Amino acid sequence: MENGLDTLTGNVAGTDTDSMPADLSEALKLATQQSHELAENSEFMRNFQKGQVTRDQFELLLDSLYFIYTALEEEIEGNKDHPAFAPLYFPAELNRKEALEQDLEYFHGPGWRSRIECPKATGKYVSRIQEVGRKTPELLVAHTYIRYMGDLSGGQVLKKVAQKALQLPSTGEGVAFFTFDRVTNATKFKQLYRSRMNTLEISQETKRKILDEANRAFQLNVEVFAELQQPKAQDPKQGSSLPTDLSEALKLATKDAHELAENSEFMRNFQKGQVSRDQFKLLLDSLYFIYTALEEEIEGNKDHPAFAPLYFPAELNRKEALEQDLEYFHGPGWRSRIECPKATGKYVSRIQEVGRKTPELLVAHTYIRYMGDLSGGQVLKKVAQKALQLPSTGEGVAFFTFDRVTNATKFKQLYRSRMNTLEISQETKGKIVDEANRAFQLNVEVFKELQELSSGPERNGAAHGNGTEIRKRTIAQGQAIPTGANQHLPKQPHDSLTNGPSLQFVLLLGLVAVTLAIGCYQYLL
Repeated sequence: MENGLDTLTGNVAGTDTDSMPADLSEALKLATQQSHELAENSEFMRNFQKGQVTRDQFELLLDSLYFIYTALEEEIEGNKDHPAFAPLYFPAELNRKEALEQDLEYFHGPGWRSRIECPKATGKYVSRIQEVGRKTPELLVAHTYIRYMGDLSGGQVLKKVAQKALQLPSTGEGVAFFTFDRVTNATKFKQLYRSRMNTLEISQETKRKILDEANRAFQLNVEVFAELQQPKAQDPKQGSSLPTDLSEALKLATKDAHELAENSEFMRNFQKGQVSRDQFKLLLDSLYFIYTALEEEIEGNKDHPAFAPLYFPAELNRKEALEQDLEYFHGPGWRSRIECPKATGKYVSRIQEVGRKTPELLVAHTYIRYMGDLSGGQVLKKVAQKALQLPSTGEGVAFFTFDRVTNATKFKQLYRSRMNTLEISQETKGKIVDEANRAFQLNVEVFKELQELSSGPERNGAAHGNGTEIRKRTIAQGQAIPTGANQHLPKQPHDSLTNGPSLQFVLLLGLVAVTLAIGCYQYLL
């Protein structure tokens, strides 16, 4: 169902990117489901839809949209004859720049051009659009789809909200952005646009890149929302609103992610403590690949000046503990029994890339993972032990136990203080904050894939099937890939897939999400 959110996020609810329908429009719809949920739960969007938006906030929103659409429509014009975009060239019907100019003059007056600034997150979004237009114009469709189709879908809802909240004229002044005079029937036009998208002659590889770009564009939107929500904290001329302390900057930057996890279905289900043994094993499998990669990169960069103060292998490393848990659950031959799902492989690849190319960003990954583990570990340990009837002596939950950390609160304080002593520039600090949000998104993708591997169409029905079925599906769907930490592992044979939804796995995802929510974030409070 499309709603007012779509105007700003340009997104439509759907399902997993791995489905890859033949139609590009359908593939995009499915690929951006999680992004929709992320934006829908952002503080800015929740407030906007409630009508809790001030005139200043709305003006800032229009300012940002002006820079975004100016860049987008310049790149569209420059690529209007490109074979991978030409069928989607509808300037008369879709262009928003002129409408935004009308709105800006209404709010700021005739001299509006000298009164608006491009905030940092908006500038980042603009730069990405320009880069795509110059280097990979075949990806422009991702940006036009999530923006224009969203504007056409949610425009009238948000227009009415803004008119009522800001007491704007019913004749349309101040909300021209939301009005498409040349589109007489929005539903039919969207159908036309999608049908044109589906005629684009693109390869499967290009299609996948478009899906990735759409999710990237969506994340850029979320960052714009977060910045707009705190206008007083930012100075557009300075280009930064980050606290001095890196730990505080990361806490602030991941606030939305915290709220999203806190309000997720995963978290609510977790409170019931319903998780199967085989589902928990799948989680441990993924964590093993993630921590193997992370700790390899930490070891390789332990002397790097932007990471050395945070090198605590004896206290923090999780790989050995995970090996104990995997042997407990899978038996002595566990290495030949585990596979690395695709989303986990993507996460692993990003960690490896950071370690090789930008090790100063490793702190984003260690902060999110280890501080979360230390904070939520004991809670999750007890939940898992009770749900799976594990021994009270700790077998099967070694991952959550930090024997070398005698006082978790004091250790976290030490770790944060070490983070704050890192000699890094404001630019690097900004990149670390961005990397932290990227790492969180990678976690979300892991959760979603694990759910897909274990859930059928009746996701809210009774639990059926078992862990063997889950394991078969992991292989049968072709998700397991050799990447990073598991390149040395032999593949399992491709067993047949048994159909059977598992509600319990949704509850497992509560366990995973809570690792970030009560883990990653309780320690921030």
